[in-house]
Amino acid sequence: MKLMSFLGLLLFASASLFAQRDLTPGGKKNKEVFGGAADFSEYRPTGVQISLGPTFMLTRTAPITNRYTIGNRLFDLMIQPDGLPGVFIEAGMVHYPRKQSKLSKKLKYIFVSYVDWGVGFKLLRGQETTKNTALDPVTLGGIGSTFQSGKFNNGFLSARATVHKNFYIGKKYFIDNGLGVNLDFNVMRTSEASPYTLALQAFEPSIHRFHKPLVAQIHYELGFGIRLNRRSFIVASAQIPIMGIYEWGGRVSAMKWFNSNYVPLLIKVKYVRLFKKKNKGCAPAFTNEQDRNTMNGK
Repeated sequence: MKLMSFLGLLLFASASLFAQRDLTPGGKKNKEVFGGAADFSEYRPTGVQISLGPTFMLTRTAPITNRYTIGNRLFDLMIQPDGLPGVFIEAGMVHYPRKQSKLSKKLKYIFVSYVDWGVGFKLLRGQETTKNTALDPVTLGGIGSTFQSGKFNNGFLSARATVHKNFYIGKKYFIDNGLGVNLDFNVMRTSEASPYTLALQAFEPSIHRFHKPLVAQIHYELGFGIRLNRRSFIVASAQIPIMGIYEWGGRVSAMKWFNSNYVPLLIKVKYVRLFKKKNKGCAPAFTNEQDRNTMNGK
């Protein structure tokens, strides 16, 4: 009798426990047995992306020195460039390949995970400090030094297209590799030039040079991505040019300003969200694996 009572109490407790939980996929609670809300929606292989983050101009760390004469006087000029932080933002689209190439099918390897592009604005900033030292004509020792500094704040309208290849770490995380082309037009060119380099330009015209307003580069991008759900993901990455197309500088990706070369580094966070398919007519019925096998005659 006690055993029957205990079994009845256990059965009642079990029924009460399961009655309080929603065991269907897509339950209202986040911590359901089947892992939360199920997503039966269909999405297009196209979506939107927005990217933003800081910029920084990379340049040499060691200063360079030049010795020159004006009349009978001898001078040493030390030039030290430095990068300054800026900012960029862009918006565009993402496209997944609809079909695999014949080579990809033959090798059973996906060469292109997705392609994205965007248009936006980037601010690139830097500075250059000069130390001008007058030398004694006999001992060549320094008599006196003067410091001057010049800064630039250059704003660009930018267009970019990149081909990406992802390497997944499990199902949620992935390494994102990208190779692409960016085309930038310098619409805001503001700088404070060092008077010593301007003075030297009269004697050595090649010492002071600025890049042209139009810039075209091949860039590389490396990042770490997290898939948020079937529809969206986020990638934190770094983008840097690896070759200059225009101006052509002998495969150098640097941009000339004052007397130094600068390479723009972009630290970016990108959010991607795919478009949802619009179903024509009634929404399709979802079946389980057993039903699908039955319909296929398995």
